[in-house]
Amino acid sequence: MPYSNPSVQPKNAPKIVFVRQQFSRFGGAELILDRILAALVARSYKVALLARSWHEDRTGVEFIRCDPPKLLRSMRETMFARAACRTIERMPDALVQAHERIPCCDIFRAGDGVHAAYLEQRRRAESALGKIATQLSLFHRNTLKLERQMFSSPRLKTVIVNSEMVAEDLVRQYGYPRERIHFIPNGIDLQRFSPDARARFRVETRNKLGIALDRTVALFIGSGFERKGLSVAIETVAKFGSEVTLIVVGRDRSPRKFIALARRVGLGQRFHLVGPVNDPLPYYAAADALILPSMYDPFPSTVIEALACGLPVVTTMGCGARDIVRKLDPALVRDVLDSEGLHEALARAFVLAAKPQTMTAARKIAEEFGIDPMVERMLALYETLLATRVGNRP
Repeated sequence: MPYSNPSVQPKNAPKIVFVRQQFSRFGGAELILDRILAALVARSYKVALLARSWHEDRTGVEFIRCDPPKLLRSMRETMFARAACRTIERMPDALVQAHERIPCCDIFRAGDGVHAAYLEQRRRAESALGKIATQLSLFHRNTLKLERQMFSSPRLKTVIVNSEMVAEDLVRQYGYPRERIHFIPNGIDLQRFSPDARARFRVETRNKLGIALDRTVALFIGSGFERKGLSVAIETVAKFGSEVTLIVVGRDRSPRKFIALARRVGLGQRFHLVGPVNDPLPYYAAADALILPSMYDPFPSTVIEALACGLPVVTTMGCGARDIVRKLDPALVRDVLDSEGLHEALARAFVLAAKPQTMTAARKIAEEFGIDPMVERMLALYETLLATRVGNRP
């Protein structure tokens, strides 16, 4: 892969430049971006990626390093946005799609949602002191400032959202024109994530974790445990007493407090913190239901993967995949603060898991979310913008 020095303008500026600070193998937004890059390269698009770092070489993708000092967390996004825009200024012919909040992009993919909406949801569960701390936080204030600058930028032509929830958040929080919002949901590998995984991995995975085959198992998958609702999942599962085991797959900076919570509410040996994994498929196979009681989650691919494997899913009103889960059973979606409702929803999920027709119904819902339809919709949008942008950039 060619390496670009951002201080030197490329002789031939790339047609499409994607902006993302850093790649994480366990981040859903990054994995979606990786799929888009691969699809564009396969179709002979000229593509570049502007980032601090990336996980691997990919033939056909130009990597443009943009790595300003990280310093304080409160300034990290601001420093990156400034540096990214300085680099983009030297590529006047590029179509820029940002996966970060920067005011110099043509397309913003809101894979991480709307920060103002996230804070709105977060305040519902915060104490009085917590609300004050959030209000005074330089990180949140700077993030909101970047968000406002981007959505008011004359350069921004369109926003890609992966759920109707995020589209509604954009209109409500910033008055962004609905006609400039494009709904393109996440896509997954439907051949890999399938009900067949149960026969291949269920016994082996449960044996590895020391979980009996007749045990009822709830699964939580997600990185950033607080926002994804792991505390709520732990407390919900604990209400089932000795009947249910919880498997947790994902990454967090402070996993110990969740281990302590599980111990405090009595889960004990029925709590399995696996940590981050490269392949979650065996854990879907080992589970009976997925529980993802997120405070705010734009559209977790985890929900589609679970449905594709035939699992019922319990989630919240703050999850962008709520409308999809409702197609299986409306009772599986509850408010994140409704502890009794979430307990009832998980109990309902276990009842559904015992019915063979649930696997068929869940799989049918997931089949609407393949990788190819996602990519084709992205390509159609790029072609439209590339055709209309010449001579129109402010």
